[in-house]
Amino acid sequence: MKRIDLKNIKRINKKKVGFAIAIAVFLLFSAYSAVALQKDPETITSQKVGSYMQRGVFQHKAFFSNTSLYGDVKSMKYYPKDITESISGVYVYTFTPGDDVTGRYKLTIVTTYYISKGKEKIVLWEEKLVEREGELENGMMGEAITFNMNDMNRRMEAVKEGLGIKRISRETKIVVQVLAKGKVNGKYIKEEFDQTINMVIDSGNGLIYFTNDEVEAKKNIIDKNVQVNYVSFLGKPITVAAARKVFPLLALLSALPIFGMVYTAKAKTPKDELKDLRRYMIEGIPNKVDKKITLATEEDLKRTFELIDKPIMHYQEGNSDVYAIVDNGVVYEYRRDN
Repeated sequence: MKRIDLKNIKRINKKKVGFAIAIAVFLLFSAYSAVALQKDPETITSQKVGSYMQRGVFQHKAFFSNTSLYGDVKSMKYYPKDITESISGVYVYTFTPGDDVTGRYKLTIVTTYYISKGKEKIVLWEEKLVEREGELENGMMGEAITFNMNDMNRRMEAVKEGLGIKRISRETKIVVQVLAKGKVNGKYIKEEFDQTINMVIDSGNGLIYFTNDEVEAKKNIIDKNVQVNYVSFLGKPITVAAARKVFPLLALLSALPIFGMVYTAKAKTPKDELKDLRRYMIEGIPNKVDKKITLATEEDLKRTFELIDKPIMHYQEGNSDVYAIVDNGVVYEYRRDN
């Protein structure tokens, strides 16, 4: 009877327990890693706490040479070019609410003289008619503007003569740039506002009019609340951001002993010397044997198989694996203890 090695059994059991513990720890940290990766580190909520508006308007009116229809002066969207002597108005910028808003502005009026070459516009001359700067007061500013059409027409003729080109077009623009800053509903704001108003003198239909002479820009003030999210680990809270880093690392570290145990167990597994013969083996016990010849090694069994070329019978007897080749009443037997 084979003697039972209790120390060896205890050592095997300890290894199994250690392997089971390592697996359990790896699965635990893997599960926590999955929970942490599925949850956002922060929850951001937004709430509207106020709003503000910037508005730029050019309010204008024309003075006429022929007073039979419109009288001396009238505010209109379109003005007849041939009877309009001048156009006067006020540009007004307002920031609402503007009690705590300051800043600076710049207003420029520019006339550009050009000729058209297909779709290309070739600028020949450009001059500034007005350039003003100032400070906002309670989020507001206002500037008076006047266009003397007789003066502008004389200037047009002078530019044509100076350039020696008769077919010249012109465009006049009011360019406004504002930088406003201050507090609205307790929030600090800093906003830029740009507006370009075009004065169109259309010789084709005989009208003068302005485009983009009223602009509004409205914005909401959003208060963002950031809440840090947590996961519970063994009854203690840990931030999701930290959990995303810590738990995958711990899962990796806990997996290293598992790989080590598997690799060691695989390395300690004895090499199967009979691997090449397995496909020629059948399960069974030899009978009608007249003579038995004992083989000492696996190599002896291999050589015998190569010489006789008959199936190898395999069976277990006690704690031994028995491999036998039968030939004409003679059995060639190799025993290997487990």
